[in-house]
Amino acid sequence: MQKSFRIKCVDRTRMYPLGVSFEEEGLRVSAVCREDREMGIILYDRRHREGMRVPFPDDCRVGAVCAMMLAGYQDKSCRYLFYSGEEVWQDPCCKAVESAGRYGMPKDGPARCLPGKNSYDWGKDQNIRIASQDRIIYALHVRGFTKHRSSGVKHKGTYAGVVEKLPYLQELGINTVLLMPAYEFEEVMPENTAQTMEQAALDYKKELPAPGTEEKKPPRINYWGYQKGLYYVPKGAYAAAKDASVEFKDMVRAFHAAGISVTMQFFFPPEMGAVEILDILRYWVLEYHIDGFHLLGVSLPVALIAQEPLLADTLLLIGEGEYKNERNKPQQLSYLSDSFLYDMRRFLKGDDNLINRFVYYVRESEQEAHAVNSIARWDGMRLFDLVSYDRKHNEQNGEDNQDGTNYNCSWNCGVEGKSRKKSIQRLRLRQMKNALAFLFTAKGMPLLYSGDEFANTQEGNNNPYCQDNDIAWIKWNHTEIGKELLAYTKHLIYLRKRYRSQYGAPLRDVEISSGYPGISFHGRDAWRPDTDPASRSVGILYCSAPGDRKKEADARFVYIGINMHWEVNYLGLPSIPKGKRWMYHTTTGDEIPEVEEKGNSQEICLPARTIAIYCTEDVPTERKDAVQKKQRRKRKVE
Repeated sequence: MQKSFRIKCVDRTRMYPLGVSFEEEGLRVSAVCREDREMGIILYDRRHREGMRVPFPDDCRVGAVCAMMLAGYQDKSCRYLFYSGEEVWQDPCCKAVESAGRYGMPKDGPARCLPGKNSYDWGKDQNIRIASQDRIIYALHVRGFTKHRSSGVKHKGTYAGVVEKLPYLQELGINTVLLMPAYEFEEVMPENTAQTMEQAALDYKKELPAPGTEEKKPPRINYWGYQKGLYYVPKGAYAAAKDASVEFKDMVRAFHAAGISVTMQFFFPPEMGAVEILDILRYWVLEYHIDGFHLLGVSLPVALIAQEPLLADTLLLIGEGEYKNERNKPQQLSYLSDSFLYDMRRFLKGDDNLINRFVYYVRESEQEAHAVNSIARWDGMRLFDLVSYDRKHNEQNGEDNQDGTNYNCSWNCGVEGKSRKKSIQRLRLRQMKNALAFLFTAKGMPLLYSGDEFANTQEGNNNPYCQDNDIAWIKWNHTEIGKELLAYTKHLIYLRKRYRSQYGAPLRDVEISSGYPGISFHGRDAWRPDTDPASRSVGILYCSAPGDRKKEADARFVYIGINMHWEVNYLGLPSIPKGKRWMYHTTTGDEIPEVEEKGNSQEICLPARTIAIYCTEDVPTERKDAVQKKQRRKRKVE
């Protein structure tokens, strides 16, 4: 073994950070050494292509951490692995790994690690800060977002491919992307040693095929990536170029330049320590300019993470149960609401006793302001499938349709799966529009899963964790229904940004005496919502200048009439200040709902399973007309 360096201990004040990196003096190596047997680093370089083992000296240990300096070693092309006895593994704190081959192909061994480097020019890039009431989240799988042949991008299934879709995301109107796991993980799952029924029968009869004659099956894929991995490294198979780190940073910088924040999902198993998790999150904020995290796992140290000063402006998204168990909730802490998802699915298909739950999600609530709401997401049915299937269809997962939840709260609109009937197709479109209206009307932050805005389908599969194919990929060849739904989604996002008021206290069963509330609820009679368990209809009035009589003339009013009943229902239109009138804006149905006079008031006739939106416009008065004519004459004389 040829050595061109000296091994020396690192000063105990510099035992951290863990990992391997080049310094001016040489190669610094630091790792956790929990066993008594020899442990060290295997270096693969120009002189030692088969690997050179360099053990940690016995006196270079503090607690369970060993650190040494290979003084004079400067081969920047080197690769490395750690060893302990005969066991070899990757450095869990490495900052890069060599290319491990094509996605989904079994590996001969662990990919070798590369020493860390920090030579990226971020320019003037800054993290994006977005207030919770303004945040619109779009969740996507980096590979599945552009891998399909219909995506129209050059670099399919990669970070670069996501950037190619940036103009689309800008046009859609979202301002936050949530990436499913994009850290380095092993996507090829270990072979399942459990026998099938056929294998068990052959084994009983002693008729197992001879070794090497078995039919080889393609490896099973962990497409989602919810597992432990190399947490400091962007996934290399998601990069079009060799350097995944640079390509990932290019993507983040492009999103930030477009005013879109970038958040990531991380799955941490129970054995992960709080200090290690904090180190990982801090690293991604500093090194990759990440704006937020969705933390997945059991018994996560949420309180400790939320107290980290470096993460004070970072979105931290956790599960609903964990959020409710936290006593002192910091401002950046939010939760993914399962309650909203299931309640709104049931309301959508017309279940009883949900009108009060809907009102709760829409009106003022401090807790709901921190909720991230969704109707469909990665771990369940897609939006199109919610209105097309009564049952899950996970047969292709290879688990005899036993995987995935049976509790989907879906309704197929009368036909299971695809249908050519125009009436079924139009009903499904209306239901998808209704669901999106729920999402963008609610108090919390809306989360839209990629492809749901144009009716992408997983063919009823509600657990495509192992499907790296057309089932899980986004199909961009839109149908006519998909095009109409996409246009409607864009319009809903536009309305949310423009008209969403600052909520005030809801007003019920009282006369207006001090101006309009920011939000109020209405039934067949204005100002009197029907909250009976059998009710499926409600009207929502938003006012942009709540409680201020002086500003009512300039205030904007938006009325949303909702009827989830399978029969026609009537809702009263609230009276509005003089000089304004109601103007039809949009509907989820095929026809404009009729407005009928009822004494001194008006009411709208809402068809079954329909939502309609009305906005106010100013009515020119005679005095205003006279003033305008006088101003025109004056300008003409001048």
